[in-house]
Amino acid sequence: MMEDAPAPRSRNVGLWVGLGCLGTLVLSCCLFTYWAQAYGWRVILTQGDETKMWASRTILVGALGSSAKSCKDGAIGDDALPWFHPDMPAESRDRVCALDEAALRRLGTPEQSSTSILHDTDRAEMAARFGMDPALCFEHSTDDVSAVGCFDPSAETGTIPYQIIDLTVRQP
Repeated sequence: MMEDAPAPRSRNVGLWVGLGCLGTLVLSCCLFTYWAQAYGWRVILTQGDETKMWASRTILVGALGSSAKSCKDGAIGDDALPWFHPDMPAESRDRVCALDEAALRRLGTPEQSSTSILHDTDRAEMAARFGMDPALCFEHSTDDVSAVGCFDPSAETGTIPYQIIDLTVRQP
């Protein structure tokens, strides 16, 4: 008597292909994120002033927003310190705790704020005090906030080459 051979296992090829594609996508996203942070922002430094002003505004508003969320008892958290130049006084850094979402929104909206290259202003010496190039520093201002951020081409690889060197919050 001949017994029936067991049926071959059903291989779900579609599942394995899908998992492989998902793994490839996740790995690609991780590698792109690393590249963008490590090298992508540095490409901005080779662009024109308008592009650098846009990038400065984008980074500045993001940095101030995340720093404001780290505030506890009127001081920023240690995880926010890399956004600020190490020589910037603590009381100046901690002013970020007074910023609200509306102020950040105004600062991030070109129609509600102004941007100047620091070497075109009377504050260019400020960049020199911090060892920064005034041509790579930008002052972003609204009626209630003024902040100066600088691209730092000498920043270590793997970080966004940007530091805030001044923050003024005018109370209404």
